[in-house]
Amino acid sequence: MAPSSLNISTARVKSGQRCVDHYTRRRPGRHQAEMDLLARSFPDLPPGAAVLDAPCGAGRVSLWMAARGWAVSAADLGAAAVAHTRDELMREGARADVREADVFQLPWPTRRFQAVVCFRLLHHFADRHARRTLLREMARVSDRYLLVSYLSPFSFTGIRRHLRLLFTGRAHRQVHTPLAELVDDLRAEGFRLERATSQSRGLRSLCLARFVRDRPGPV
Repeated sequence: MAPSSLNISTARVKSGQRCVDHYTRRRPGRHQAEMDLLARSFPDLPPGAAVLDAPCGAGRVSLWMAARGWAVSAADLGAAAVAHTRDELMREGARADVREADVFQLPWPTRRFQAVVCFRLLHHFADRHARRTLLREMARVSDRYLLVSYLSPFSFTGIRRHLRLLFTGRAHRQVHTPLAELVDDLRAEGFRLERATSQSRGLRSLCLARFVRDRPGPV
């Protein structure tokens, strides 16, 4: 999901068949908790609203959005992820535009979507330049809403991992990002934070921030 032209490491990015298999076998309770987080964070959109899931992985977010009657597009660098997501959407009778594409160089025009979701990706990149570049591209294709998941460093899990780093020198492979960083980077793209929702009230790290563009285009 990261272009070599940006010199961004893909070592922690998962996009192959093994990753797809992992997410299809995700514990039902954990999967439902993440879908509940989406439900609590998403804005009300009219039927047929154009939405993007990038990266789509095993298609969990794409399916959730399609079930709400929105016009879904999805992208992932992995051919296995794209094929699986496309098959799952077709099985549910949803017509969707699913493409094999780089999330740092999305193949859609500027402000194409009413809402863009970037779920469970940001924490793979330790370099802030990579995170900022990713957010900029997601913001480019969103006309109204941008939802970005992140791992809070102020959660119980985040604090525990930070203490491990202090006492053992071993950093966790998942990067915890302060919400203030996302706010600063997306303010430069014309977005403001509307709400940030924790999956489990500070115990687990996963959070979902919803940003809104102050000056969307005409509907």
